[in-house]
Amino acid sequence: MRLQTAASTGVISLLTLVGNSVSAHPQAGVEHAASHHAHLAARDIRTEVAPKNTDGERHDELKAPKGSKLTSLTVGEGVEIAAFWSEDPKNDEASHAYIMLHGRMRDGDDYWTTMNNILQSATEANYPGADDEAIVVAPQFFSEKLNSGQYTDKQMAWEDVNGWQAGDPALHPKGTKLTSFDALDAIVEEFMDEDKYPNMANITVVGHGGGAQLNVRYAVVAKTPSKGTAHIRYIHGDPSSAAYFTRNRAQSIDSGEKLPTRDECEYYNHWRYGFHDFAGTADGLKTAKEYFQQYITRDVVSIVGYEDTAASGDQLCMALMQGGSKRRDRNLIWYQYVNMLARTAEDLTGFPATFDDLPDWSDVSHNQASLRLTVVEGAGHDAEDVFSSKEGRAALFGTDVPTGWRPEA
Repeated sequence: MRLQTAASTGVISLLTLVGNSVSAHPQAGVEHAASHHAHLAARDIRTEVAPKNTDGERHDELKAPKGSKLTSLTVGEGVEIAAFWSEDPKNDEASHAYIMLHGRMRDGDDYWTTMNNILQSATEANYPGADDEAIVVAPQFFSEKLNSGQYTDKQMAWEDVNGWQAGDPALHPKGTKLTSFDALDAIVEEFMDEDKYPNMANITVVGHGGGAQLNVRYAVVAKTPSKGTAHIRYIHGDPSSAAYFTRNRAQSIDSGEKLPTRDECEYYNHWRYGFHDFAGTADGLKTAKEYFQQYITRDVVSIVGYEDTAASGDQLCMALMQGGSKRRDRNLIWYQYVNMLARTAEDLTGFPATFDDLPDWSDVSHNQASLRLTVVEGAGHDAEDVFSSKEGRAALFGTDVPTGWRPEA
């Protein structure tokens, strides 16, 4: 079975749009960092300004969980990404590959186990679309300093404050300009090799929390594979923030929580939060509008735990501007924002935010966006709870993804 997307159609009417107007310049609202080459040592603004807090992150030796092996995949000449990989994969038979991204703890072993357990549970229950020969891969984004001695001379390692979440270049091997986006592109390309994986029909990139920070951005900028026909789905669960395509942010939210203003938050539109100073990828540099067009035409599922309301994760003003202190609200607003920008016919009654003067990008969306939102009632910020739910199972294995919770009209 090949997974499919379901696009919204139609035109939004009678919307109250609140936020920031854009100029009449052809690139209005579109950040285009032409002064930066794609692979110079660009860094996201959070890496530059956030306190270097490493409490709780995984620093101890990693061991491959039962059923997996810790291996490497080539990303570029002399550069590899470490990954936990299904131990004895049946490459000739597998029809589905899962690329499971760990969170800020950098615990790829735990995330490999989580994804594998959910897969095994689904296959034992004969859940439609669950392939018992599916391959599970969890890349390991090492810290250059805190994991010193654990990675090889060729394996990629990053800055201690998790710059890999925003697609930063690795700091190791010395001199490399390759990024976490490049690492994911390499894994996807691996599974697109039809000589090696002749029955591969679906590739699903999954992330929760810190891993979703990477995946919500990767779904925007990922390189279109150069070969293969497997369908790609991107699932991002409860990220703390996303990269907004325009300078617009919610002016107010239903909870009444006061949002920072532009004047109070100098870097609110810098990369990882927006496209200002984004350096592009190995695939080059596009405008934010072009990246928006990519995102809304890809099979992307945003999955949100309805109880993910603790004021934790990224609480810098740049993230707070995306919907206050709660991850849940930020992700509901992201879905609202994308649909409003695309001018889809999606019913957004009861969604939290008010925007002002949001530009009309229906010239590239044609009033459609394939982004789907499913909200898991009863789930907080817990990857296993989110992905083992009926909504999570449908996103991982199915074609029909239920909406889950929706606000009352």
